[in-house]
Amino acid sequence: MWNYSFTLPGAMILLILVIFYFRRPRMPIRMNVTFLSLLVIDIFTLAVDYASSRVDELYMNYPAAVCYALNLLFFVLFLARIYWFFLYTLDVLENHCTYPRWIRRLSPLVFAIAEVIALSSPLTHAVFFIDGSGYHSGPLYHILYVCFFFYLIAAAVLILYSAPQLHREVCNGLLGVIVILLLGNIVRMLFPTLLVMNTFCLMAILIIYLAFENPDLFLSDRGSAFNMRAFRFVLREWGPKGHYHLLSFIIRDYSELREIYGGVQIDEGIHQISLFLTEQYPKCLVFYLRNGSFALIVPKSTDTRPMIDAITARFENPWMSGETELMMRPAFVEMELGLHVDHVIGMLLLALESAAEDEQAVSIQAIDQYLANRQALEAALKNESLEVFLQPLIDSRTGQLVAAEALSRIRGEDGRLIPPTVFIPIAEKDGSIVALGELVMRKICRFVRENDIRAMGMQWINVNLSPYQCMSRDLPQRFKSVLEEYAVPAELIHLELTEQSIVDYALLEHQLLALQDIGFQFALDDYGSGFSNLTRVTSFPFKNIKIDMEVVWNYFNNRGPLLPTIVGVFKQMNFSITAEGIETEEMSEAMAEIGCDYLQGYFFSRPVPIPEFVEMYSKEQGVSLKT
Repeated sequence: MWNYSFTLPGAMILLILVIFYFRRPRMPIRMNVTFLSLLVIDIFTLAVDYASSRVDELYMNYPAAVCYALNLLFFVLFLARIYWFFLYTLDVLENHCTYPRWIRRLSPLVFAIAEVIALSSPLTHAVFFIDGSGYHSGPLYHILYVCFFFYLIAAAVLILYSAPQLHREVCNGLLGVIVILLLGNIVRMLFPTLLVMNTFCLMAILIIYLAFENPDLFLSDRGSAFNMRAFRFVLREWGPKGHYHLLSFIIRDYSELREIYGGVQIDEGIHQISLFLTEQYPKCLVFYLRNGSFALIVPKSTDTRPMIDAITARFENPWMSGETELMMRPAFVEMELGLHVDHVIGMLLLALESAAEDEQAVSIQAIDQYLANRQALEAALKNESLEVFLQPLIDSRTGQLVAAEALSRIRGEDGRLIPPTVFIPIAEKDGSIVALGELVMRKICRFVRENDIRAMGMQWINVNLSPYQCMSRDLPQRFKSVLEEYAVPAELIHLELTEQSIVDYALLEHQLLALQDIGFQFALDDYGSGFSNLTRVTSFPFKNIKIDMEVVWNYFNNRGPLLPTIVGVFKQMNFSITAEGIETEEMSEAMAEIGCDYLQGYFFSRPVPIPEFVEMYSKEQGVSLKT
């Protein structure tokens, strides 16, 4: 009556998978527990499917109670299997994105109704019944397919709903499982005598294993500890519980140690540290994060002082890599788990980096503020809510507006301005400085297109370039595209660079020549703030030299001969000179006397938002700003 040819190979493959799965370390998270439950259900479903089918074929040799019991058990397991596939989909989604939580609470409803109908069959003959002629399907037999299709469609809709938040591999893996199960259900409907559904379920389980459950996906390649992916999953699930906290440490001077000992030896040292931690603390989850940093998730009630002492004591002895003794020192950080995974991980990594560089205790509050500022920067770039302020440059002879410097500003969640000295280093560190600079250029070009800057008396606008921007080889093309988009002549934009930008001489020369070919002009910002090199300055196509405010203030207070001499030399070399930090009328007059062409500072105006700048200088065009 039934074809069993697919049953034995499927059972053997499933057995191999189960043996291999149990031989590897697994994280105690809900996704893994659900997968384990799914394996158990599938094994029993396969066995009971075979047993019930054989009993139904030989019904005359068995009591009716046995036939009913095995068939009832099969239908219970059959429905449970599809429901557990759906639960696993929810678990995977929870580890990667957010979805309406009421779905999990209501998800058992259809499953429970189908189970009640199936279990009522001995009395109602709803799904099946057994009489003197053997096994027969009941009028509601197709409730099995209805339940199956319901959960498959619900899972597919939920996956597609969450797709924008998912990595492509996660989305494709889950959809692959749905497609396989859908095909299996259709084949079972068309060929009910083939016991082939178990094979399709096995194929779906194999996809789940390869895409999500392979233990090697969660183990560090440098030892027995779990990796960052596993760390993220555990934090997402355990963070809201409030029962655990983190004990972490980082190897001090990790990069230097890799250079001294070599990568192979240090990797062996990391492997030994992982093994030590997992053996010493079997009840804790141990993670290797990156760059010599480890994390242990421990119960909140645990006294971590003995753990810190024991780990520190072990590090007092060398770790061996062959014949090489590796001497390393740890720096510890403790943190509470939180609801926001990315926030916790970001804080932890920053705290570990700070601990590696500083012998003093790390301030979690400072790390938290750093992350808040970084989030504000990310939001400003994503929403293009970055603001551009303008500060006027004044002609020292006429006292009138001649140009302006563009200065970027962002705001925190409380609406307060975050100083550029705070967010610019963050942008340089995380690589977003290129996008930040391009957004500033875009806003300045929009300002130029929408306003008659000539009528305000402005001849150009200064835009700052970070040293890290200069390292981006496509910078000239990026800026050219923005100019063309807004139809703004490059001659209206002067790019300001500091001497710190002159790191890679050959690359910077190439970049400046490419930008000069587009039409940009250049100013050297903050001259005199560091170890100024006149030869290097004259090697680049600067048109204007901006004297740093500290140099200006020192001259105003002491009136030595150095600054007038420097200004005179630059003037003879056909550079124009801008004096920064002008705060009084006397400073303005002093800088004009020694030959400075342009003046900038609070005496004339603080940096103001673009609308306020337009209103201020449109009304005062042609009016001298000297008092």
